Amino acid sequence: MFDNLAEDYRCVASKNHGLFKRTLFTLTNYGFLAIVVYRFGRFANRVSIPVVSHLLKALYLISKTIIEVLFGISIDVNSTIGPGFYIGHFGCIVIHGDLGKGCSVGQGVTIGSKGAGKSDGWPSIGDNVYIGAGAKVIGRVGNNVVIGANAVVIHDVADNMLAVGVPAQSRSKVPSEGGVNPWDGPTAERLRHRVEA
Repeated sequence: MFDNLAEDYRCVASKNHGLFKRTLFTLTNYGFLAIVVYRFGRFANRVSIPVVSHLLKALYLISKTIIEVLFGISIDVNSTIGPGFYIGHFGCIVIHGDLGKGCSVGQGVTIGSKGAGKSDGWPSIGDNVYIGAGAKVIGRVGNNVVIGANAVVIHDVADNMLAVGVPAQSRSKVPSEGGVNPWDGPTAERLRHRVEA
């Protein structure tokens, strides 16, 4: 739990501030708080001492409800999420799937299974995947993939691809030198740092 959380912290913390400002920014970041609660819930599920386990699970359920109501971020405790997970913004985020290391999601992202009795399980997402704002992911996603804003991924996406559209189609190869994804801005810098570290 703590190793993964430390990597999550490094992804959120900015190098442009001193230790105090960096820590304060990170501990007030909605996405990071949601990740902390998720990782705590995973930890609580592994505790085998009955009384302690029940207390930790109750604390987790209260914390999860607060995060969902205040920030609009729901991360299912049965999901498996690798280290270095980053949530760029808050609001309308639902995650129920398996994500590799170094993944990032924007606001309005849904990762889950098909409804109406057609589900074949929740999605599996590889390492270093960026999922743009408003995207919906039902299919499986490979490593080093960029999923564009508002894309709807219902089919599998291979490694090193860019998936855009409704339904999402793989449009072009993502350069795989060092696993860097082709977009600009703070998220790209965080991913670039993650890949190079």
